[in-house]
Amino acid sequence: MKSNAFWLTGLLALVCVLGVRSAPMVYADAHEMGEEMAEESSTSGWFRTDTDILGTQIWFGASHSPSFLGSLSLDTDIYVVDTFGELDIGLGIPVVDSDSLSLSFLPMVGIGFDYAAADGPSSLIAPQLFTYLTAGSIYFESWIQGFFNSMFDEEAGDSFYTRNFLLLSLNDTLSVGPQVEVTLDLGDDGGLGRMVVGARANVGYGENNTLGVFVGFKTEKDDEETGITGRMTFVRTW
Repeated sequence: MKSNAFWLTGLLALVCVLGVRSAPMVYADAHEMGEEMAEESSTSGWFRTDTDILGTQIWFGASHSPSFLGSLSLDTDIYVVDTFGELDIGLGIPVVDSDSLSLSFLPMVGIGFDYAAADGPSSLIAPQLFTYLTAGSIYFESWIQGFFNSMFDEEAGDSFYTRNFLLLSLNDTLSVGPQVEVTLDLGDDGGLGRMVVGARANVGYGENNTLGVFVGFKTEKDDEETGITGRMTFVRTW
């Protein structure tokens, strides 16, 4: 009995010694593997908050660049306003990328949930296409989005939305230019739902931070709802 206890104690001691000696090697291998994975895949991210006619909205997004996609990127984001949450996924497509000119497209598809209801998805946000163009001191951005809600709720309406703005960089801090937003209602009672035309200013708020202010004149189907509107935006990238 004592002999068995002796050998068991010796075996446990040997295992502990080997474990302690191998721990740095395991850590080193894991560290090297982590570095290799970081080299193969890099991720950039961004945070955004908007306040406009819809209320205060929160966005988080990232652009993933695994080596197997080549120059393409896998882009994801979440969008939250009140009890509504949206998840989008898309493919970043760089067309031109040079010191003087940059052009890229980002087609996406999204699914939205109203968490105040228990009926599952409430909106299909597709197709979506985002265009980004930088040419010297000129920056252009375009949003094209379809919102299909009637497939989940027969009483809900469908719409098409586009946002476009062109900015001229006056210096390292301030960019200004025109912006136009259009919402088209789809279906039997379709037509122009809302249009906003105005001016936008982007102000640099330190490294990787931008504050955007948009002020425009809004027209809708109901003439009584025309007037001044706008949006405040804060974006941080990393």
